[in-house]
Amino acid sequence: MTDRFTNPETGVFYNRLGLTEPDELDRETKRLSLRRLSELAAGRGPQGDSFDAARLRATHQYLFQDTFEWAGQTRREGAFQGVKAADLPGMERPMHFASYERIDERLNALGEQLKQENNLKGLPTSAAFAERAAYYFDHYNHVHAFREGNGRTLQAAFSELAQQAGYRVDFSREHELLNPARDQGIVSMHGAPHREKDLQALRDLFARNTTPLPGPEAEAARHPSQARPLPDGPTPAVRQIEQLRELVAATPALQQLVAGVDYRRNQRADALLSQVLDIDRNPPAGMAQHGTGLQQLLQEVVQDKRFQDPQSQREAARFGVALAVLQLPEPTKALVSPPALPTTAPPPAGTAAFVQAAKRLVEGLEEQGYPGPADSLSRAAKAVEKSSYLGGANLQAVSEALTRAEKIPALTDDATALRGAGRSLQETQRSVAPPAPGRDNDGPER
Repeated sequence: MTDRFTNPETGVFYNRLGLTEPDELDRETKRLSLRRLSELAAGRGPQGDSFDAARLRATHQYLFQDTFEWAGQTRREGAFQGVKAADLPGMERPMHFASYERIDERLNALGEQLKQENNLKGLPTSAAFAERAAYYFDHYNHVHAFREGNGRTLQAAFSELAQQAGYRVDFSREHELLNPARDQGIVSMHGAPHREKDLQALRDLFARNTTPLPGPEAEAARHPSQARPLPDGPTPAVRQIEQLRELVAATPALQQLVAGVDYRRNQRADALLSQVLDIDRNPPAGMAQHGTGLQQLLQEVVQDKRFQDPQSQREAARFGVALAVLQLPEPTKALVSPPALPTTAPPPAGTAAFVQAAKRLVEGLEEQGYPGPADSLSRAAKAVEKSSYLGGANLQAVSEALTRAEKIPALTDDATALRGAGRSLQETQRSVAPPAPGRDNDGPER
């Protein structure tokens, strides 16, 4: 594959060494970059507590300054979109990285959220650090900022991050397992509700190869007083990144079903991917242009008698949920697209089922140590119990609680129950007329 990073005459990357054989260039690149990697570990080169676009560019430039003329340039400079096959046995699905148009934006969003977590300081055990480090490593890897050298750049950045948090991560011990583990996170076979399964291999790899650093400074960095957990889950910017990732990851399976509908041609399956990638590049414009058509295509698949088996229905439902979340005008995860507002209350049974499911999830969130989302959900449930209406600020509070709960395995069933009850309540709301002015402005009960 040729691009602006590749010499079309030789088929190898433009390089400072004048090499024209890919194997020789690869050997020299590894030799020189590993030397620079050891310099970074010794405290030379880019330092600091920011892990944003500027920092990763500087790290890449330092590592590959001896080899590549384009060291420090992201895929955006070369207009290289980035897609490759997963390094997983028997896995045929492709990996789509973040669109090059949004590389800096996403790196900055991740760096800002990481800073809000105090760069993972205050995590007292290797397992605790590994869990959050794997989460961020997966996100940075999905951005895949550079045409070549992403793995070494992230190893350098996360070695520094670990040191600041009082740990040492040795990526060399099981280096052959790193690529499959990180690819599994990008392919995301299990989907958003079971994200922990897709990150299990990467999290275990970090846990096995992370050790506490000795000394009072490292001990102070690990002390729980330094911890800054995110009380409401991911920031809005990172939450939208996760929603877009889920939509893209759900697309290959739906493509196969669409190709089954159009068994003599694949044009619509190809167009489906193109439209989803348009949304990933520019969510508001992409949803305005393609949202309705994608919903119609999804309904055609769901209703096709050939795809009534549980697996096909699950794949279609996964895509439908991801699409519904992004149809909202704001980047907040919701149950479904906002309904028309009612004047009369839905049947009491629907309201009661929703309130009961919400109370169960409130208890679960409190037990898991998330009082903030639990309190917001509790107030929203009380407001819905009074008005029999789910919308506005109440809907946002429920959505934020679900965002948190669906990342906790122990709360998966309760979250699923609440999501279903909320959908049922909203379906009923669609069948009634709009309410008197002011009803949607009540918000959660305070």
